[in-house]
Amino acid sequence: MIFDSDLLIGTIILMVGMGYWTVSLADHNDIYMDAVQNEYQFDKGISTMELLASSGMLQDAVLLYYFDSGDGAMKNKAIQLLNESIRLNNYKLQIDNNTILSKNFNGSSSYYIIATVALNRSEGWYVIYGNDNDVNISNERYADYSEARNAYNTDIKMPVYYSKNTTSSKIKLYIGG
Repeated sequence: MIFDSDLLIGTIILMVGMGYWTVSLADHNDIYMDAVQNEYQFDKGISTMELLASSGMLQDAVLLYYFDSGDGAMKNKAIQLLNESIRLNNYKLQIDNNTILSKNFNGSSSYYIIATVALNRSEGWYVIYGNDNDVNISNERYADYSEARNAYNTDIKMPVYYSKNTTSSKIKLYIGG
C-alpha cells in the first residue's frame, strides 16, 4: 500500500533532484555560451588580421609608422588606415611592442593573434606623398632620390629608401573579452 507519507517523500526527492539538475544545466549552458562567444571573437580577430595582411594595409601601416618624419602625420595616417579597417569592439594593436591602437581595451586579454609582416617590396626608392588629409605610399620604385623627389607634386612628399636587409615586423592584435 502507498501512504501519503510515501508520496510526500517521493515528491521531495524528485523536487531536490530536479533542482540539482536545473542548476547543473544552467552552469553547463553558461560555460558552453562563453566558449561559443570566445571562439566567435577569436575567429573575428583572425579574419581581421587576414584581411589587413592580404590587402597590404599592414605593410603600408608599418612603412608609414617607421618612416614618419617627426611631425606625426604619417603615424596618424597609419593609425587612421588601421582604425577604419578593424571592426572589433575591444582590441589593442601593436607594431613591434609599440601600441598604436587601442579601443575599449581593459588591459586583460585571453588571446591574441600575431602576424609577422615582411615587407614585400623591391629594394629602391619609394615616395610617401599626399597632403594633410591623405597620405599614400607609391607602389612604383624609383632608381634614384631625385627621380623619386620629383615624381609627385603634393604638399607632403618624402622619398624613402627601402633596403632588403630590413627585418620583419611583428604585429599583435589583442582581443578583449
